Amino acid sequence: MTIRPAAISDVGMMLAIYAPYVLNSTASWESELPSRQIFAQRLQSCQDAGFPWLVAEQEGAILGYAYAARLGERSGYDWTTQVSVYVAEDARGRGLGTALYGALLAILKMQGYCSCYALVTESNSASVSFHKAMGFLEAASLPNAGFKLGKWLNLAYYYLPLNPCSLSPKRPTSFLKLDPQQLHRIFCKAQSLTRPD
Repeated sequence: MTIRPAAISDVGMMLAIYAPYVLNSTASWESELPSRQIFAQRLQSCQDAGFPWLVAEQEGAILGYAYAARLGERSGYDWTTQVSVYVAEDARGRGLGTALYGALLAILKMQGYCSCYALVTESNSASVSFHKAMGFLEAASLPNAGFKLGKWLNLAYYYLPLNPCSLSPKRPTSFLKLDPQQLHRIFCKAQSLTRPD
């Protein structure tokens, strides 16, 4: 198992992982699968803004991915991120989500972000349990915030502090400017958390 930065060439396999979350569940609130072009633009725009996107790869197949993005567009959000993780249906139970999130959160901390948030559908008990196990705390609940698959959905914001929130915060470092050796150590540690098939 290899955990590494995502590339545009991974988009097809990442979309295949994402598809069931869009089409068959309320884990994602999209109701139509984005095109390869739109998904590639999302990846590229986040990477251009300095955010990490990571994949878990085994024998050339992408089994999961995790990423960070801006929580909001205005400048006051410069020190906070939103995080997400998706694992292929046939690769669950192997620790991939924990490994990918572990690497992602370690990188965000190294970049200098103050905190991160995960947006979780409250009825998604597996995601709620996963985020709590990763150390996230429920920060807010928005009742009837969305509608999908014939039902209204409550949205929970889960919060994880990464670094002290200084009153004179330094700008986070772009993922592209981080020390490759430090990243390698983070990836190796995360890979050790995965279990064989």
